[in-house]
Amino acid sequence: MTAAALTKVRMTTALRAPTHSLAWCGTEAGVFKAQGIDVTFPVIETTGPEAVHGLERGEWDFCQTGTLPVVESFLQGKDAVVLFRNAVQHDNLCIALQPGLKSLAELTGKKVGVLSDATSGQTGINARLTIEKAGATATYVGLGGYGNIYKALIAGEIDAGPLPLHLRFAGERKYGWNIFSLAFGGEIPSVFATTRKLIATNRELVLRVAQGFIRTVHTFKTQPEVYVPLLQRFLQVDERELVEDQVRFYLPLFPPVPRMAPRSMTTPRTLRTVMSSIEISSIITGATLAMPLAVDVRPV
Repeated sequence: MTAAALTKVRMTTALRAPTHSLAWCGTEAGVFKAQGIDVTFPVIETTGPEAVHGLERGEWDFCQTGTLPVVESFLQGKDAVVLFRNAVQHDNLCIALQPGLKSLAELTGKKVGVLSDATSGQTGINARLTIEKAGATATYVGLGGYGNIYKALIAGEIDAGPLPLHLRFAGERKYGWNIFSLAFGGEIPSVFATTRKLIATNRELVLRVAQGFIRTVHTFKTQPEVYVPLLQRFLQVDERELVEDQVRFYLPLFPPVPRMAPRSMTTPRTLRTVMSSIEISSIITGATLAMPLAVDVRPV
């Protein structure tokens, strides 16, 4: 298929993490091009809220992001909608503390790095609720990405921060950071999202993109050696061994047919607990926290 015949689609990812890597890796591996789609990434690692805001502004057509920013958009009557979750439920994040801090309760008055903020970003909310549950009140600073949190921890500019698995393993081994689980673990999934407007105006394209995503998962599972160098570039990690560990870890966690089925969703109680902390309480009150699967994605 010639370049002129390809349908142009813009995507972004909220984070540089394995759970948010599939769309980019599938693009680099040529999977979406085989579906007749020319995918570009105007920006990568936007943070979750900005990934959804960009959808709403029309700056991109699809994104991999957290559930909460999409739920917030949904409750505000805006256009973002979930297609399916990126991976089955698992704990993929932790909070890393400097070696001198032995418990989360010691974070009172300390500086904690998060991605965007601690009141709307999914990771920031999860980190804040975890720390508050331990009885501490910390100060939060948005750093824009896990790589920046990692560097700030190394430099001693922050006392703690959430990290994905590949950075957790590296930091724990090299710097002796103390690691703690997040309060909600992997109960709140990351997702692949688009807009209702795009579904209504070009459902066929949304289905082709969904099929490209599914084919990417299939390639990841059947040809993991293809994805090691791609994931290494996406994560911007020098140590190939860390990336190989991540590929082995995620092989069983990327479902052959991703979906947002009720049995795979976080419990309403957990979602309500987290959402109740977002500073849009007047909008949330009485709202139904449910987003139906927007597109019926079938195996290819």
